Amino acid sequence: MDVKKYRRRLPHILVPGSLYFLTFRLAPQQGLPLAEEERSTLGAHIGRMGPGHCRAFVIMPDHVHLLYQSVAEEDLRKTLHALKSSSAHSLSHRFGRCAPIWQDETYDHIVRTEKEMLETWKYIEANPIRRGLTSHPCEYPWSSAYRPAIAAGDGAEGGHPTEKSP
Repeated sequence: MDVKKYRRRLPHILVPGSLYFLTFRLAPQQGLPLAEEERSTLGAHIGRMGPGHCRAFVIMPDHVHLLYQSVAEEDLRKTLHALKSSSAHSLSHRFGRCAPIWQDETYDHIVRTEKEMLETWKYIEANPIRRGLTSHPCEYPWSSAYRPAIAAGDGAEGGHPTEKSP
């Protein structure tokens, strides 16, 4: 196993094939929060994130939380750099934001157990409720919990974290 350790402001331990809770924030120079269309653009970038895959996410006006499953031989630093640089490029060109868009540092935490994974997943998807942006996770369009049918009240059911595809 190729464990990589490094330190910037925060210590980082990267283990390919691990499940990560990741958080990154807008740079302080941005001032204005992400508008709805900007969050949608960022969501498209998260959808293309790889070579691993995003199991849960929420795009808040000033930060992003991800539950990301890395794959063997993946360098998470390169994956995050690709996500942050491509989304910054889109936000700059489409919406006129000036660099830097994102803070350099990303918080990363290896999720070690099934219980911790479920708690992290719930924490991520409940973030808009804690911030007063919605009353139910399925109503927030910039989240893996979003279920338009439920938000519209037609009674369709959404998936539980353990029911979602790996």
